[in-house]
Amino acid sequence: MMAGVEERLRALCAISACLVLVCQLIACEGGQDCGQRMVLGAEGVRIEVGCGGASASLCPAARVAGSWLGGQGGCEQSDGILWCPAGSAGRVGVSEEEGALELRFEAFEDVELEGIELRGELDLPGAVAWLSNGFQSWSQTGLVAIGEPVEEARLDAQLLARGDAEVLREGDALSWFYTFAGGGEMAMLAGALRAERFKPWLQVARSGLGLNLRLVSGCAGEQVSLRTGQQSAAGRWLVLLGPDLAQLGERYGRALAGRQVQRSVPASPELGWNSWYELFDGVDESSVLENAALARGLLEPLSDSGSGLRIVVDDGWQLAWGDWQPNEEFPDGLSGLAAELKADGFEVGIWLAPLLVDADLPLVVEHPDWFVEGAVYDHAKHGRMRVLDPTQPQARAFLQETIARLVSWGYDLLKIDFLFAGAFEGGRHEPVTGLEAYHLALQAIREAAGEQVVLLAVGAPPVVSFPYAELWRVGPDIALEPFGPSWHFAVSQARSLSGRWPLCLAAVCDPDPPLLRQMEAEEVGFGTWVVALAGGGFFLSDDLRRLPEERRSWGLDADRLGLAQSGEPARPLDVFGRPAPLSLATALEDHLTQANSHVLPVRYRLSDGGELYLNLSDEAVEVDGVTVPARGARRLSP
Repeated sequence: MMAGVEERLRALCAISACLVLVCQLIACEGGQDCGQRMVLGAEGVRIEVGCGGASASLCPAARVAGSWLGGQGGCEQSDGILWCPAGSAGRVGVSEEEGALELRFEAFEDVELEGIELRGELDLPGAVAWLSNGFQSWSQTGLVAIGEPVEEARLDAQLLARGDAEVLREGDALSWFYTFAGGGEMAMLAGALRAERFKPWLQVARSGLGLNLRLVSGCAGEQVSLRTGQQSAAGRWLVLLGPDLAQLGERYGRALAGRQVQRSVPASPELGWNSWYELFDGVDESSVLENAALARGLLEPLSDSGSGLRIVVDDGWQLAWGDWQPNEEFPDGLSGLAAELKADGFEVGIWLAPLLVDADLPLVVEHPDWFVEGAVYDHAKHGRMRVLDPTQPQARAFLQETIARLVSWGYDLLKIDFLFAGAFEGGRHEPVTGLEAYHLALQAIREAAGEQVVLLAVGAPPVVSFPYAELWRVGPDIALEPFGPSWHFAVSQARSLSGRWPLCLAAVCDPDPPLLRQMEAEEVGFGTWVVALAGGGFFLSDDLRRLPEERRSWGLDADRLGLAQSGEPARPLDVFGRPAPLSLATALEDHLTQANSHVLPVRYRLSDGGELYLNLSDEAVEVDGVTVPARGARRLSP
């Protein structure tokens, strides 16, 4: 299209409704959103774009007493809300605000509301795969092939899976919080922007020659009692269609509400050392101080950020989970350790699992009403844990006293772990859902920590953690204690990041540390590049006292450390470049077989504009004139 003609058409587009189609075509050529339109009518919600032939037609329904009601159209507008019938139980309301969909339910009789959904047809020519996102940081995440809908019993089992059972998910049934799909010229991205009461999830599946799309708030064990005439909000959703998946991801990530983006001075990605990934729970005072000095010698020469290094004392400092006092390995206490580190110019952080208490502690026997009835987490090493109930005033006070005490010791970064347990359904002092309790727990933690303390949420669901925590762990642990470092865990981390990078626009994404011991040099370098891709900081975690001198520089350079501190994630460039699997492989299985079965993008646009290639094979490959070694990574462009 000639420039002069295009300019005149753009001007006419601004004043004439008759040129809507032409405007849409210009937007499509310019890489925009193809003029996405949303119409709320008698049959529900219709979303379409002016190029590429992609569209979605969705109708709302509600689940009451195990049955879906509605979803048949017959909707009517009233005061800006599209109300659709849900049998005799009530009606579902859908409204549009700034391109997002708000869902609610109004009861016509006393009901137990279990969930609300938008379900219908998705027209996405050429689509072959979709993202299956896990519920929390560690949960398996990656692309899977679009297949037939799974059986209801299998779907329900995955919706109710807790803890480790959910982490090791196969991913074929649903995606939590958000998803995207594509493989042809057009892509779709849909996700929850807000969720206060019901856990949000999505599903893309084959239906004859087309696709089905479900956006569901709830049906994961929630039950909300409504009296006749009462309404319940059910979350806010964004659905986007267009030719550029990266652009859709950008729009979704920027639309998420997060404490990090609302702070007057955002938290910066940091450099430092964390005690966990070799010392594990054998950490002591001297090991922290000695590793801090060694980490300074390795990292400071490579950094031009000017900020001090952060030393994080991880699990193992406490008497017990729930008894958050220092053990005998810290003779000067945690306050004394913090003071000594600060005197040496370091910043300090500390780990805890604030919502879990060892079931054998006297606290549990003395205060049984402080804990969620029917909710436990069985830790692989430390045994059964009970979950604090933030709706119980004394339990909430205990939680806040714990947080305030750690802050008073001098720690201004709190690594709060195993948070997913706070969203378990169960009996609480107040009748709230698991997600409502999660919000209350993180509100309590934030209040006790104060405005200046940085929170790193680990083992935490996205979206609902972002209003309270500046930092969020983006993937699974980089090593398991019985197995030690393995390249396959870095590959798994990269798979999570490739699917979750839009979430890293609302929070600083912690990719876990690179590990320098045990692996081959190229494998170590691969791991440090994965950390750089996240743009969320760079921490060492080997016991540097034991690390051979020649390994101390492997994978460490100013290039990678600079990207890691950029605060911007890399964007995958070839998301649908390989056939997607039917289910998600696990890093542990790959480690045991020593063969990679993970499927993920291999080309990434770096935050500085360069391009990186990840070689997932056991053979060197030639890419754009660059030799990328087996299990290695290389820049393809400056």
